Amino acid sequence: MFTHDFPASKRAPALLAIAVAGTLSFASTSTIADDHDETHMLATLSLEELLSTEITTLSRQSENLGGAPAAVHVISQSDIRRSGARSIPELLRLVPGMQVAQLDANKWAVTARGANGRFANKLLVLMDGRTLYDPVLSGVYWDIQDTDLSAIERIEVIRGPGATMWGSNAVNGVVNIITKHAIDTQGETLNVSGGSGGNEATLRMGGSKGASAFRVFAKTSEYDGNVDMLGDATPDDADMQRVGGRYDWDGKTGQALTISGEVYSGESGDRRLNRYPTPPYERVEAGPSDVSGGFITAHWSTELRNAGALEIRGYYVRNDRSGPSFVNKLDTYDFDIQHSFNLAGRHNLIWGINYRVTEDDVENTFQIQIEPNTRQQTLISAFVQDDISLMDDKLRLIFGSKFENNTFSTRTVEVEPSIRMSYAVSETATLWGSASRAVRMPSRGELDGRIVTSILPPGSPELPLPVPLVATVVGNPVMQSEEVIAYEAGFRLRNNRSIFDAALFFNNFDKLRSLSTGIPFCQPSGIPLPLDPLCVVSSTSVEAPLNIQNQRNLDTMGVELWLSQEINDAWRLQASYTYIHTKVKQSDDGLPELDIVEDSPDHQLTLRSSANITQELELDLIARWVDELRQQQIDSYAAMDLRLAWTPSPSWTFALVGRNLFAGDHIEFQSELVDLAPVQIEPNGYVEVRWNF
Repeated sequence: MFTHDFPASKRAPALLAIAVAGTLSFASTSTIADDHDETHMLATLSLEELLSTEITTLSRQSENLGGAPAAVHVISQSDIRRSGARSIPELLRLVPGMQVAQLDANKWAVTARGANGRFANKLLVLMDGRTLYDPVLSGVYWDIQDTDLSAIERIEVIRGPGATMWGSNAVNGVVNIITKHAIDTQGETLNVSGGSGGNEATLRMGGSKGASAFRVFAKTSEYDGNVDMLGDATPDDADMQRVGGRYDWDGKTGQALTISGEVYSGESGDRRLNRYPTPPYERVEAGPSDVSGGFITAHWSTELRNAGALEIRGYYVRNDRSGPSFVNKLDTYDFDIQHSFNLAGRHNLIWGINYRVTEDDVENTFQIQIEPNTRQQTLISAFVQDDISLMDDKLRLIFGSKFENNTFSTRTVEVEPSIRMSYAVSETATLWGSASRAVRMPSRGELDGRIVTSILPPGSPELPLPVPLVATVVGNPVMQSEEVIAYEAGFRLRNNRSIFDAALFFNNFDKLRSLSTGIPFCQPSGIPLPLDPLCVVSSTSVEAPLNIQNQRNLDTMGVELWLSQEINDAWRLQASYTYIHTKVKQSDDGLPELDIVEDSPDHQLTLRSSANITQELELDLIARWVDELRQQQIDSYAAMDLRLAWTPSPSWTFALVGRNLFAGDHIEFQSELVDLAPVQIEPNGYVEVRWNF
């Protein structure tokens, strides 16, 4: 197993104790600060206000967080500011039930409720309703997902299926990053940070006139690489430049128009396992990828007289990636319309349709080949949902379904229904439950791809052939969609000072991606080796294929707990615990199945403390313990993040931030495609200066 300098089993309780002790030492000071200025509150939102937060991701219309019949968590503006995070995955570490692991300086594995991977394929990520999910290899390229973090209004995270509203791939959860209205980002702001982890600068300007408001921003970032297993520097550094903006117009008749867009360009480095058809066959090298692209989106909404509300959204996205093993250009066109209205006072009905086209253009390399090189995917979907209020609004019943036709599915129509219920036990307690079905449609790579995963040189002790043995993962043109039937139940309890949120889940997965051993054959003749062992004499290599199938079935179950407690107006403690258990069932054909390794920790524990030492001084500590990854043979680890911020005036903020403290150099995750060499994540720190002018 991968080992580290200090035993994680000893560090975990120590870090949790440090987090508590560090804030307890300021308890008396915090009380003095309260007496000095009773209006100086800990965060932008109190706990009561937090539960009253309006969310939109669950049912695609505004509703109260406290009564939502789902495992929902919101990362607020205050959370974003006080976290000290410089990336979206770092922010998602604040959410109970999320598994967030760093592969290197710019790549992450992010999911909820198990089966994590660099290309975690069961989590749908959105930004203002625009999908960030890549259909070529499935999942999200986190190295290109960025924006001005201070312009994010909130991040809504639904753990569990969200397919009824958002369609395929929203299997284990939905993350929706919602940016601020332009009227809320007026004036000029410069944010600069620098330190051992890299440097970053963001300049934003905003203005308004009449019913219109706008903002524009420019951001540049450079992230330093980490170290390998010997402690030597690794080439996983990255740099990115990005410019963007948003325009908002609000009419007097309930109409609103939003237009936003961004363009980016940069280089994403990594420590790559490059493979060759000739000696040395495999070699660890620097493997930077040139990345560029952008998007433009428009959203129009209006209130219809006695007929509810209408929303129309459209966007275009272009992403280009060029690296040593993968070159791809992807265009996405999306059009969405939804209509909501009230019927008979009890029924809030919403329906909508969506049309999406994606076009990819792949250049094949020795390591990754996708045939045909170009392909268009069309997705047409419709949904309908009824939200019913009963028993004087104490009981809420929601049922609906998504109906989806897409190019890659073997079914004519994928049906993704759900039913949800919440019951207000009292003014401070809510019970909820749900049952739903969701699907994850195959990716282009799974249908049409061929990926080289390893090469044995000629004469290897494992298999002494006169030519190299090339192990490949081969796509399946008739691969079916993965399916899940999910059951959830939860309980929320709150008062003026605390919130307790618990969620239980059971997921029954069917037809999951698996690998079956194929028959080795000689290249380039294609002759199966068992039929003619002498074919190796005239061959350049022997290929041993692992064929993608839909034979894996499993159950997952778990619990997610979150507690937030205000000690006083200047000190808040939060704790979360996540447990997940996976039970693999026998494959459909009764034969043992292999799998592309996707892994998640069984246990996760986080303790967070946010304190105002004085009116101008803030201290935030986040301690986390992450269980081992058994399949990847990666040890458990414990780490702490720290932010100490001083705001001498409304115009200036100075912050000292430390990340991954006390963890030492450690591995958190490895790529499931076996294309990256292991990288140890280093502790780092930086200084941040923010100027509002």
